Amino acid sequence: MSTFSKTNFKSLNYNSFRPHYPASFYQILTKYIQQQIPVANTIDLGCGTGVATYPLLNISQNVVGLDLSPNMVDTANSLISKNLAELGISDTSRIKFIRGAVEDFVKESDEIGVYDLITAAQCIHWFQDYDLFFAKCHQLLKPGGVLAYFYYIDPVIVDFTGPSKGDKQEVIKKAYEVYHKYVYNDDRYIGPCWEQPGRDILKHFCVAVNEAVPKDLYGDVTINTFKPTADKPYADEETDLDLKKVDLPLSGYIDYISTYSGYHNYKEKHDNHDLLHGEFLQELLEVTGWDLNETKVDLVWNTGYTFIRNK
Repeated sequence: MSTFSKTNFKSLNYNSFRPHYPASFYQILTKYIQQQIPVANTIDLGCGTGVATYPLLNISQNVVGLDLSPNMVDTANSLISKNLAELGISDTSRIKFIRGAVEDFVKESDEIGVYDLITAAQCIHWFQDYDLFFAKCHQLLKPGGVLAYFYYIDPVIVDFTGPSKGDKQEVIKKAYEVYHKYVYNDDRYIGPCWEQPGRDILKHFCVAVNEAVPKDLYGDVTINTFKPTADKPYADEETDLDLKKVDLPLSGYIDYISTYSGYHNYKEKHDNHDLLHGEFLQELLEVTGWDLNETKVDLVWNTGYTFIRNK
């Protein structure tokens, strides 16, 4: 997580190029909460630029976003007027973003039973002490309050339009292999630059986090994962965290990968070398027959969420 807090990390790119959580997911969360909506108080841990935070205003009267990165918090605060206007909300006091480490907040906070909802979007894998995290969230939540963590990992190209070499499914398979070569498998590229064990926890759909949930403090555990396959390339928005980008230019695909913390670390180690627009793009176009200007892809993310209720 330390990569995102670096002063040279481009938080506006993160906000622009990352997928945004759909309204259907917040409907799933609302159904689980089983309280009168809006609830009173919510805190979004590891909020980043507020991608997952602003929609919480449809669920909660007051929302606080917390993040370690000053760049992320500054970007989130700079977007308040614009995002609230899009939501039709005029009261800017309903949301605020503050800087702080999640671990320090949950460790040092003396608030007891204040929050109806605690969320952690795309960050739970970075936390180091799950026993402490779950214990402190138990104290922060009201009885019956909800802790929800959710995430996404490794987009899958499930369809494309434009020129190509050969059978569509074979082309998609080759594109998948190129992605994994540069992102994980070849030690010359991004693979060794990921912060661990966080990335591996995420790649395994946060099983290690789910196993750490204390059953004496929480109940009503709901766990959902979605993995795109040839038979089921698209998620069910009624039950799954449905993250996708349809008809995305190849440049948008590369822009997304450029937000990876592992890629940021790779560039720092290799004199800011533009791997994605260089070797990666060249090999991708070569094996698929795609065209940078003409090809568009449908990206679907592997996703998951866990909801638990405070006892």
